[in-house]
Amino acid sequence: MNSPDRNVPTDGDDRGVADSLRPRALPTRYYTDPAIHAAEMSAVFARSWQLVGHRSQVSKPGQVLTATVGDESVFVVNDGGQIRAFFNVCQHRGHELFPPQHPGGDVAEAPGVITCPYHAWVYGLDGRLLSARSRNVGELCIPRLAVEGLAGFLFVNVDPDALPLAQHAPGVADEILAIAPQASTRIRTWRRTQLIAANWKIAVENYNECYHCPNVHRSFTSGVVDPASYRITPDCTVIRHTARGVESERSFYQRPEASDDYAAFYIWPASSIQCYPGQALNTYRWVPCAPDRTLLVREWWFDGAEPTDVQRKIIDLDWNTTVSEDLKLVESTQRGVRSRGYRPGPLVTEPSGIASVHSEDAVAHLGTLLLSALHDERPPSER
Repeated sequence: MNSPDRNVPTDGDDRGVADSLRPRALPTRYYTDPAIHAAEMSAVFARSWQLVGHRSQVSKPGQVLTATVGDESVFVVNDGGQIRAFFNVCQHRGHELFPPQHPGGDVAEAPGVITCPYHAWVYGLDGRLLSARSRNVGELCIPRLAVEGLAGFLFVNVDPDALPLAQHAPGVADEILAIAPQASTRIRTWRRTQLIAANWKIAVENYNECYHCPNVHRSFTSGVVDPASYRITPDCTVIRHTARGVESERSFYQRPEASDDYAAFYIWPASSIQCYPGQALNTYRWVPCAPDRTLLVREWWFDGAEPTDVQRKIIDLDWNTTVSEDLKLVESTQRGVRSRGYRPGPLVTEPSGIASVHSEDAVAHLGTLLLSALHDERPPSER
């Protein structure tokens, strides 16, 4: 698939390119304006595929997985082996059928039926109303949603006209299984959530550039990956990260499996499936809560419900270094873009559009995806 126009220079050296032709960071209002945030809920999050969990979480009939997709609460249920997804709302007076027990969603049980905790209306696992406490209120059904799998991971789309997930993320399932062959049978071993004082776009822009890695992520670039090999390749609604792992004797952790490759597959707008060297499979979800608040859901997927000592070391290393370092960066950036002194600066890009640790091409690409979704085709100087 061809990438959208990233508005990047095409010659080999952009130092002489007119300033008006350089891709630039987005203006302040895209990170702070409640009206833009509301528009994104409709134009971006209600029209795209969002990671909600893994098939293993609903492997048995009656198991339920809840999640937040944009500003919508949804649930996925195993109905006799068939995986279904619905809006998490009773068709009586709107009470949530599964009130949230944990930020970012959770796993519940619905043994045969779904009972609303408010007025005890009962639904089948196929969403049809079975009982309104003996009253005849007509035929009702919880609105269904599209749900599809990708290498074992489950994605939901609230758009009734959604294209198949395979078209939104072409080739990604096979690429994940190539680097982590057991991905489809993994189970969630660990989860941690963090409410970030930053806009979701600042968080995903930071995630999708490693221009800051040599300066900030010293552990990541010395004990996890070889920074010279790091590449970030935007391609429509997927941004691929690839790198070689450092030599095993330099690794900051013992690799659970014999694999030296690192890869991450960011799927627009707010999901990523990532694999550390050693087939250490993990995911990111960014849930937009407000113009300046984002819930980070960080999960690791191994073969047991509790991490081994080796797996725990990987998890702790990641959270205590790379993730914690990024949290500080994005919250500082959110404060900075609100400053009267902020002017959107030029982005450092490569003619190829493929980034290394010396450029930030995917940030320009993300801006293009956003403005296209919002139908904002004005030149940067007029936005």
